[in-house]
Amino acid sequence: MGQTVAAWLWGQHARFIVWLPVLLAAGIALYFALPWEPGGTWAFGMGMLVVASVTGRLLWGARLPVRMGCGVVGACAAGLLVAWGQAHRMPPFPDLPRRAVHLSGRVTGVDGQTLRDGTRVSRVGLADVRFLDGINIGMRPLRRQIMLRLRPDDPAVPVAGDTLSARALLAPPAFPAMPGGYDAQRRAWFGGLAGYGRALERVTSAHPRGPSGMAAWLRTLRQGLAQRIRTALPGPRGTIAATVLTGEDGVIDAETREAFADAGLAHLLAVAGLHLAIVMGLVMAVVRMGLALSEHAALFWPCRQIAGVAALLAGGGYVVLTGAHLPAQRSLIMAGLAVVALLAGRRPLSIRALAVAAAVLMVLAPEEVAELPLQMSMAAVMALVAGFDALRPVLSAWGHDVMWMRRVGARMARPLLASVLAGSACLPVGMAHFGTVQPWFVLANLLAVPLMSVWIMPWGLVSLLLMPLGAEKLALAPMGWGIGVVAWLAHLVAGLPVARVSVPAMGGGGLVLFFAGLCWLCLWAGRVRLLGALPVVLAVLSPWVGRMPVVLVAPDARMVGVVAGGQVLTGPGTHPDPFVLREWQRVTGLRAGLLPVEGRQGRVACRNGICRVAGQGGDIVLLLAARMPDAALCLGARVVVNLHGQAGCPGVGRVGRFDLWREGAYALYFRGGDGLEMRTDRATRGARPWVMRPGGAGMPDLPLAQAE
Repeated sequence: MGQTVAAWLWGQHARFIVWLPVLLAAGIALYFALPWEPGGTWAFGMGMLVVASVTGRLLWGARLPVRMGCGVVGACAAGLLVAWGQAHRMPPFPDLPRRAVHLSGRVTGVDGQTLRDGTRVSRVGLADVRFLDGINIGMRPLRRQIMLRLRPDDPAVPVAGDTLSARALLAPPAFPAMPGGYDAQRRAWFGGLAGYGRALERVTSAHPRGPSGMAAWLRTLRQGLAQRIRTALPGPRGTIAATVLTGEDGVIDAETREAFADAGLAHLLAVAGLHLAIVMGLVMAVVRMGLALSEHAALFWPCRQIAGVAALLAGGGYVVLTGAHLPAQRSLIMAGLAVVALLAGRRPLSIRALAVAAAVLMVLAPEEVAELPLQMSMAAVMALVAGFDALRPVLSAWGHDVMWMRRVGARMARPLLASVLAGSACLPVGMAHFGTVQPWFVLANLLAVPLMSVWIMPWGLVSLLLMPLGAEKLALAPMGWGIGVVAWLAHLVAGLPVARVSVPAMGGGGLVLFFAGLCWLCLWAGRVRLLGALPVVLAVLSPWVGRMPVVLVAPDARMVGVVAGGQVLTGPGTHPDPFVLREWQRVTGLRAGLLPVEGRQGRVACRNGICRVAGQGGDIVLLLAARMPDAALCLGARVVVNLHGQAGCPGVGRVGRFDLWREGAYALYFRGGDGLEMRTDRATRGARPWVMRPGGAGMPDLPLAQAE
């Protein structure tokens, strides 16, 4: 039996290398899941473990247990070490002023933002920020950036490299809206952000006298191109064109974004692999056709290889122009490997190329393993490459069949299979990050993606070529026609029945289980790979197996939510925080509602600013108005949630305002029988570098002492 298993595993040894990024990701995910922060001694031990694994692999690699054990342990330890090093090289969060403050800083980038009311404002990234008031005079510049939103009526047009001065109100990155929810502080920690702010007055901007560097020049170029595109093509079509041609983010209005998301077309609004593939494909086709016009070049030059190199250069320029976002970087690395394979006479697209690209990205930015873009792109590309590898014999046989119907069917099946494979692989990832499912995504992509490939992007590239001549409108007009058709299609599909189905968000454990099954399906060889479908199915069903929270309390003590009657009922007041409510709805998959002012709704009953949530072992009492608990209120209470103070009932659990300040958001769960479980944000995330101190306090950035 042992020899049979060993022979079976040796048959897979040629594919062991493709598991390297999977094991790296496992180590990185383990680091982020730890409830405590490892120290330097622990990191040194992980480094020694990596060295020992490499040594064992080199010395005793002929032995299968050593070969596999060293590979698994070494890769996982390397992932842990890379994530630890990335986290500890980042500067600490500064302690931002809690009042309006005058500040100045260097503009690193400018993009647009469309508010929910349709108002468009500018958002500026500021580096080397100094505060100019009171005790902050003489302070060192911040080592992190501030993202500042300007006033809608501000006429200033800052560009990268400018020195900007403003009076602003600042805020640190927000705490999670519930334990285990989206961690904006972790995103800001690795993104180099100190916090966010909004200008209270019009800002002043001064242009630098000297050169400001290549990065600033690129940002200024991108900003100017986006402005010219929107001028030539006003309205939503212009904002979409600016997004796909320059990578401008945040300018598309919420209604359009929601329609594209509900139709499964949100990937068209983010520069990623699809757009890069279209650009490189067009350039490669044009260059190769141009070389074929010359008899000498067609006979004696390696036209295919020349076209591939030209396409890679064009793709690199497009990625740089659009801001070099992570999905585009991943696609560019894969494109580079494909061109190298083309030059070497090998198959351009393969699982090995994807594995190399994924490993490089994880080493450069390990924090992206926990974020949506990398997860979505890796799932989609892995499913596409593995799926077409498995179906290649059938598609090839049909493509060369004598029957014309099979040849046509083979050609039509390719875009359909691409939509099904990529969409199905991304669907569980969307469940985890958005709590939604779009059943009509195949229909929308079958029509929109070809239109983007053969009409919208070609005209967009032509418009970039015509800009030096000032004639970009000649190409932007037909590009806008195509964008209009795609937008109409998105709204049409989004209006279909059950176009957007809200589901409980998949937890971290379910997401890990899904990727484990997907990797087994795509990376293992033989029919045994079909066993990977089991963990995928279990992961998709996992949101309905876990327990639903009963009471949710926001970290700022301004909002409480009760899960009752198939809704998330919020209070006090009739205007809940939209960001907190959106996160609660994402996790629960339920509609939003308001707590009754008087009366009962489901298990919750409210009267005179007091709500009671019925439970077997006692009620959860919610004090929505400022008052002291009395004997009648404490009768039958199991937990008292006091949004206005710390007072509670004797011998009863309590969640007070100070508890929320210290521990962050709370979530209360009913357990079997009469049990009750309280989870807090701080206990869930643990003591990590990116977890800010209570109240969002950071490291004080005091001014330098006066020299004697």
